[in-house]
Amino acid sequence: MGCTSDQDSDNISTGFQHGHDDVKTLITSPRKKVHKCTESGCHAIFSTASKLRRHKRHHTGERPYICTHPKCTKSYMSSSHLKRHLKTHDITKTVYQCQHCPMKISNQDNLKRHYRRRHSVDSKSKISCGECGMTFNKKFHLTQHQAEHFGTTSYKCDKCDKSFSTNTKLSRHEKSHDRSYPCPVSGCSEVFQKFSHLRTHKKMKHVTEYHCDKCNKIFFLKSKLRSHLKIHSENRMVIPCPYENCDRAYLQKCNLDYHIKSWHLGQKYYCDICSAGLKSKSKLVLHIKRHYEPKERKKNKERKKRKDSGIPKKSVISKLIGCNFPHQLEKLLLARETTIQISESTDNLSNNEQVESTECAS
Repeated sequence: MGCTSDQDSDNISTGFQHGHDDVKTLITSPRKKVHKCTESGCHAIFSTASKLRRHKRHHTGERPYICTHPKCTKSYMSSSHLKRHLKTHDITKTVYQCQHCPMKISNQDNLKRHYRRRHSVDSKSKISCGECGMTFNKKFHLTQHQAEHFGTTSYKCDKCDKSFSTNTKLSRHEKSHDRSYPCPVSGCSEVFQKFSHLRTHKKMKHVTEYHCDKCNKIFFLKSKLRSHLKIHSENRMVIPCPYENCDRAYLQKCNLDYHIKSWHLGQKYYCDICSAGLKSKSKLVLHIKRHYEPKERKKNKERKKRKDSGIPKKSVISKLIGCNFPHQLEKLLLARETTIQISESTDNLSNNEQVESTECAS
């Protein structure tokens, strides 16, 4: 500690002489916060320049304190954080047990933080948001939260138009610009920024078929082939159906569950269009597709032969009286013009019947 000046000592002695109560306040009075952060959108103020420099590293992302342990690439913004990290590489490191829960902590600082976050009942140490009432343990967490309320984003990406409320989110986003996923298929030069896009590209452009050596079945995923190969294994595990008088057995429990639901419990999947009940989702999907698929007309379909094809036709008269006329006479009877008229009297009808009977006799 540095020595106080003569003026300060005179003030203190004068305070004792006059019995002032603010002597303790005079000695322990905090320093004025005069060091302001110059970053846009940041209103942080600090009492010392060193604290301001440490704070600016949150904006710039600078981490000058690098771990010297081999195969460790971690770095930190302050020396105290680096010292705390170096303890994790110590073989004889001490583990701190929480007294309120089974959590084990690697150092005392993390143990204090754990007590403060999980087991502290002092609500005064927490900061609440004036908009929604949420509480936070640290001020910068509150600042990040309020940025979402007011839409203030002070961290902008240099490579695109996106902006973020925190530097960590910006750093995570900047890695997406440097990351690339080239297509591993020979002869393909496509490069993607997201792994999901590469996976979709391989499914659409480079379809790989996996063949089973035992039964020549084809699969488009290697995982499906591995699960299929269990069927051909000699030491495969078979799960029998637990219901009586049912001798079905399955290799996978999901297939057994499906069998029990559909056959023993009578579970069905109903169509929303025609209310038809089907035993599986796959059958329901195929059933619904049939509703929307246009019906294809069969072209150039050969007409079926008649059952009486090649047999001479008979007239109604020969069928009624049971006479077997020659083929030429049947043609005349079929081609003749009838003389029966509905508007005539019953006498005319009887005469016509006599005429037909004479024709039959001849």
